Formats: sequence, C-alpha cells, structure tokens
Amino acid sequence: MSATRSTSHSLPGKITNRLKMIPLPNIIVVAVLTFLGIGMIIAFLRIVLKGGSLVGKPSANPFLFYSGKLAIFASIGLLLCKALMPSFGGVQIPGWMAWLGTGILTAGSVILLLSFFTLNESLKYGLPEEKTRLITNGLFRFTRNPLYMGLFLVNTASAIFFPLLPNILISLYCIGVHVILILGEEQFLEKRFGADWIEYKNKVKRFI
Repeated sequence: MSATRSTSHSLPGKITNRLKMIPLPNIIVVAVLTFLGIGMIIAFLRIVLKGGSLVGKPSANPFLFYSGKLAIFASIGLLLCKALMPSFGGVQIPGWMAWLGTGILTAGSVILLLSFFTLNESLKYGLPEEKTRLITNGLFRFTRNPLYMGLFLVNTASAIFFPLLPNILISLYCIGVHVILILGEEQFLEKRFGADWIEYKNKVKRFI
C-alpha cells in the first residue's frame, strides 16, 4: 500500500519538476502559438461557415507558392518543438536571444491575427476568383501587407529562438518566396481594382 501511494504521488511531482525545467520564454512561445492557432481556426471557420473558400490561385510559380506555404508550417513547427523541448536540436541560446525571439513572435502573432480578421472573407491562400473588395482599413492603413509583415516577424522569431541552420534557411526561404508572391498579388490587385488600387498604393507603403 505504501509503495503504491508513493508511486501515485511521485507522478505529479515529476510533471511539476519537468515544467519547472522549461524556461519562461519557452512557455510564452507555446502559449502564443496556441493563441495564434486558435485565432487562425476561428478566422478560417468564419469563412467556411459562410460558404466561402480558403483556396485561391497561386500568385506566382506553383512550386514557389506551395513550397512557401509549407515553409510557414515547417518554421512554426520547429519553433514549437524547440519551445516544448529546450534540448531539441542541441542548440542552446542565451537568455536575451530567447526573450528577443519571444517578443518578436508575440508582435508578429498579434499583427497576423488582426490582419486575418480585417481581411474577413477576403482571406485566401492565393488569389481569389470570386468578387472581393479592396481592404484599406485597420492595419492596412499603415502597410499594404500587414499579414505578411506579421508572417515575416514570426519567421524571424523562429530563426532567433531556434538558430539551427536548417531552420534559418527555411525561415529565409519562406520570407524570400513571399516577397515574390506579394509582387504577383499586387499585379492582380491593380488589374482588379484599377485606379482605387493605384491611389491606395501611392498613399501606403508596401511594408513600412
């Protein structure tokens, strides 16, 4: 009986000790990514439940387009693995880098979520085929591409928090590809919205 009681009490203790071994920045990263994931699901469900589609046409070469999208999830996935398992990859970073990456990730995630909900039904993976409106409110008053700005910050945070060479290369690839996709999207927007787009483009910078 005493042995059984000792074993049952040791499991919560082991879990508590395990959690104590995870640095605070790692816990914040997991929380932020969880919040970001939930927000994305809600934003996507709002579109799907209204009968909309999340998928559009590639705005550049299909290989670049789809590999760039996969790079997003690879970069975020590696960041999450590193946050959950501090020894993952065998790379150790100083505390200031961990906090820097955490801060950039938080800022990028907030920008991403605000962009998702501002775009509303215009949110697509690619170029929409159905009729849409030109979004110029919210964060779009300050930059023409707040969603991509948020994404670039998340990629940068991943490379800082987990500076393993493959992850750095994935993050850089993701950023580079999406710069190309932005150029394709802007050509599409000019054709679709004409003078309204040109007026908006002349007032608001591509990034900041």
